[in-house]
Amino acid sequence: MILDLSLLPLWYQYSVVFVFGLIIGSFLNVVIYRLHTGRSLNGQSHCMSCGKILHWYELIPLVSYLVQSGRCRSCSSYVPIRYLWCELLTASLFVIIYQAFSDPIIVVLSLVLVAVLVITFFYDYYHLIIPNLMVTMTTVLVVLILLYNFWQNGEADWLSHLLSGVGAFVFFGGLWVVSKGRWIGLGDAKLAFPLATLLGPSGAFTFVVGSFWVGSIISLGIMGALYLYKRGQPHLPIRQIHFTIKSEVPFAPFIIISFIIVYAFSFDVLEALDWFLL
Repeated sequence: MILDLSLLPLWYQYSVVFVFGLIIGSFLNVVIYRLHTGRSLNGQSHCMSCGKILHWYELIPLVSYLVQSGRCRSCSSYVPIRYLWCELLTASLFVIIYQAFSDPIIVVLSLVLVAVLVITFFYDYYHLIIPNLMVTMTTVLVVLILLYNFWQNGEADWLSHLLSGVGAFVFFGGLWVVSKGRWIGLGDAKLAFPLATLLGPSGAFTFVVGSFWVGSIISLGIMGALYLYKRGQPHLPIRQIHFTIKSEVPFAPFIIISFIIVYAFSFDVLEALDWFLL
C-alpha cells in the first residue's frame, strides 16, 4: 500500500494515512478499555451507560462522534471525549511518521510502535500505570527496527544503542529510587529503556531532557489555565480539573511526546541551544 501511495499526490497520501490512523485509533480505544477491564477484544461494542449494542454507523471514527455531538443515540449520555482525542492523536502521529521515513518497512514498524505508544499514553494518563505488556511490545518493535536498520546499513553498533537505553533506565530508575516513587514510576524507567535504545547516543540525551521540558511546559500551561479560570474566565473548558504543583502526574505521556519529537523530526537539544545562544 505504501509503495502504491507514493505514486499519488502528496495531499492524497496524507489523507489516506490520516483516515487509516483514525480507524486504528478507534480500535486502540477498544484495546485501552478492554485492557483495563480485562475483557476480551472479541464481542460487539456497546454504550457503557445503557449497554446498547452499537450499529456500524455509530462506530465511524471521528464522524460518528461529531454527528452525534458526543452522545449515545439511545440514552443521550455523553461519550468520553478521550475517544475522540485518541483517534485524532493516532491519525496525526501516523501522518507524522509517514512523512518522516521513506523506507516502507521502517514506516510499517514505526506505525505499529506508535500504536503501542498511544495505548501506553492514554492508559498511563487515566490509570497512572504502564502495563508491562506495552513495555514488552515496545521493546520487541525496537529490536526489529534496529535489526532492519543494521541490516540495511551493513553495520551493527549495538553497544552504543544499548548503553543509551541503559543510561536512560538508570537515570529514570535513580529518580524513582531517590523519590521512592513520588517523582516518577518504575514503569517510566522501563519504557524509557527501549525508546532511548532506538534513538542511540545523540537522540537519547535529547529524549531524556525533552521529556522534562515537555512535562514542564504542559504542567505550567495547565496551572496557568487554572489560574485564569479562577480569575473569572468561565469559558475555559477546565471546570473539573484540580491541579497543583503537588498533584500526581503521569509521566509516560511526556516521555512519549519527547520520543516522537526526536524520532520523527531528528530534534537535537544541543543544536537547538547552539542556535538559540548564537
